[in-house]
Amino acid sequence: MKELRKSKKWSRVSQGALFAVGLVVILSIGASASGEDSAAMASQISRLRIEVEELAADVEAKKDEARGRLRSYATQQTELEMDLQREELRLRQLLAEREKRTELVGQGDQRETQLRPVVLAGIEAVRHAMADGLPFQVEERLAEVDKLREQIEQGMLRPSDGVSRLWDRVEDELRLSRENGIYRQIVTVNGRETLVDVARVGMVALYFRTKDDFYGKALQRGGKWTYELLPDPKDKERVALLFDSFKKQIRTGFFLLPSALPEGR
Repeated sequence: MKELRKSKKWSRVSQGALFAVGLVVILSIGASASGEDSAAMASQISRLRIEVEELAADVEAKKDEARGRLRSYATQQTELEMDLQREELRLRQLLAEREKRTELVGQGDQRETQLRPVVLAGIEAVRHAMADGLPFQVEERLAEVDKLREQIEQGMLRPSDGVSRLWDRVEDELRLSRENGIYRQIVTVNGRETLVDVARVGMVALYFRTKDDFYGKALQRGGKWTYELLPDPKDKERVALLFDSFKKQIRTGFFLLPSALPEGR
């Protein structure tokens, strides 16, 4: 019986020892595992800290960039406001100038209205002088003043501009009165239209020569111009000498010519 009790007691002691050893082993294994986890966690925490620092630096950089853009926008806004102020000033000046010009235009329109009948009367006077004067290219010269009158009457040309155009025509007439020369023109001789050479002596006399070497002169009878052949041989020679001199560019000198003044003068 004693041996059996000793055996049971030993068995209990052995079991306790084994339990203790197992506990120690388990604790050792747990401690080892806990140490490895702590190292991994520390490494992860360190990596996360680095990432957080990098992100913080990136955020600061973004903030600096944003602040820089804001400063740039503020500068641009200031410049735009200054440009706007300048444009507003320029607009006010333009409006004032437009108002001033509108007033001047109104005054000018009034002057144009008053000037219109004066210019038309001047055109009519010049036209009458052309029609009544020496019959040199009359249709062409009258067409110029008729066109001018039509433009003014239809409002295509301001009367003030018409004055300048009319003066140009007057200067052309004055130039014709100072010049001599040979030209070609269609005249009516003995009831037939004929292309002839004409020798114009200023705007005083006009002599012509046909292709058959007949000579004549323009003469005003009863307020109308006619073209008459010269019957006197001496008159023919004198006019022939005039044509020959003009052809040789001799435009000045003493010439004895048949009278071409209107009847009654």
